[in-house]
Amino acid sequence: MQKNIFRFSGLAILVILFSYIGCKKDSGYYDYENVVHEFSGNTYEFLKSQPGVYDSFLYVIDKTGFADSLINGSYTVFAPTNASFQEAISNMNNLRKAQGRPMLYLSTSAPNQLDSMVACYIIPGIIPSDSMATQDGIDFLSARYGFRMHGKYRSTRSEGYVKGGPGIIEFSNTKNVVYTRQWSTSNTVAVDIKTSNGLVNVMDRNHIFGFDEFIGRINPTLPAPFYGYPLPIPGTIGFELFDKGGESVGYHDNDGPNNGGKFRPNEGVDIQDAGNGENGYNIGWTSSGEWLKYTVMVSETNKYRLLVRAAANRTPAQGGGTLHMELDGTTVTPAIKIKGTEGDQNWVEHEVITRELTAGKHVLKVSYDLAFYNLRFMRFLPLDSVFPVPGTIAVEEFDQGGEGVGYHDADASNNGGKYRTNEGVDISQTKEGGGYNVGWTSDGEWLMYSIRVIKDGDYFFKARVGSPNDPNGNSRFHFEIDGQDVTGPMTCPNTGGWENWTDVVSARPVSLKKGTYKMKFFLENGNYNIRSFTISETK
Repeated sequence: MQKNIFRFSGLAILVILFSYIGCKKDSGYYDYENVVHEFSGNTYEFLKSQPGVYDSFLYVIDKTGFADSLINGSYTVFAPTNASFQEAISNMNNLRKAQGRPMLYLSTSAPNQLDSMVACYIIPGIIPSDSMATQDGIDFLSARYGFRMHGKYRSTRSEGYVKGGPGIIEFSNTKNVVYTRQWSTSNTVAVDIKTSNGLVNVMDRNHIFGFDEFIGRINPTLPAPFYGYPLPIPGTIGFELFDKGGESVGYHDNDGPNNGGKFRPNEGVDIQDAGNGENGYNIGWTSSGEWLKYTVMVSETNKYRLLVRAAANRTPAQGGGTLHMELDGTTVTPAIKIKGTEGDQNWVEHEVITRELTAGKHVLKVSYDLAFYNLRFMRFLPLDSVFPVPGTIAVEEFDQGGEGVGYHDADASNNGGKYRTNEGVDISQTKEGGGYNVGWTSDGEWLMYSIRVIKDGDYFFKARVGSPNDPNGNSRFHFEIDGQDVTGPMTCPNTGGWENWTDVVSARPVSLKKGTYKMKFFLENGNYNIRSFTISETK
């Protein structure tokens, strides 16, 4: 099913215009009795002759210097109506209000930014719709900047218009790519309105025209972390935890609805329950050119091992496509080649080494270069398996060496059957956010981790745990550094479920000097699940 991919993004730009000039409400996009098939004046005069229909479009034309062209030159115009601006008000300014940001108005928008947006609607020369009736349609360049546009005419009814034309034009921004599925395409509702020096085609009120590349410039709405705080690197990031902000802010998806209908059903990214023994979500229905953004916190400037869990219903020879990642706009991975796994729920992990990531807060962008795959989660791990402090440690990344060295477990089997399947720690998958957790915990078990304290300081130790049971004096654990208990007993409360996670923080800070240590997580009692550990500086 084709989504309205630009109902948010394209219209979000136009809200700026509408907010400024207060265009009147249109009762419906089929109510255009005042549109005629031929007009005796020039194109600019035609637009002016339709009060309440093209006011905002005209304002931009005046502000960007296109008026003289439409008065004296020969152009084909694809004209958006005021109804588009009304759709945009709720999409744009409601989001900005929720983020505590001021409303946007035309008066605050730079003319050079609006100029590049409006240019796509104005095509040099007179191009009648029947010239676009070939099987593949035709290409043409925009009035300024040479944006490569495309028009294809197809016959259909044009109800509600007075001599509005016998069909519609599928009008596309090709983005200079040959794959039509990556184009931004919108329909007209009236075509070939003749003026003395050009033609006007009227855009659908709900048009989804290709403004996505201008959103970041004209509407600098910021993405917001899904949980309200950055996701850690090193750490595990479920692909479904992309930033809030919506289309063209937290993500770009080539159609409107969530085709899987899971987790974030009111957004456009396609999320479903993962299958084939996976406990969690996956991103599906992927399409080349889509992307996801994540606000992250990198603990230490370094290169990292990156593992992407993915599946593709393609043969190994075909491959599943590629993706890459950027940090604040700079590419930080090679092209990650997704294998063909002969099933869209046959999951494998794909490993690459990142370029150096700079410590601090950043926006990570996952870009689909060629997409025939499903995505589960990604994991960033230190190259040397020594975790930086301050930072977060995934529970399943205990030291190598086996029983008595990297861990002690009460029985020899991995009861969860996930990840390190030949070892005795009981590992299962975590639903929200992806990754793994340790369960089936018992008294006296422990897990060992190598850590590197980056600087001298006082640190709090935090464990992310879950349990449906009241502690009743049990469910205790503590942290050790080089064999010394540094936190004292900490207790997992009743969180309401094995995967209802909460953070339990040490009662006192721990003073640590810069250097490398062995950290042991010791289970005084069991009967709770463990997801991760975070060691943070006192503030």
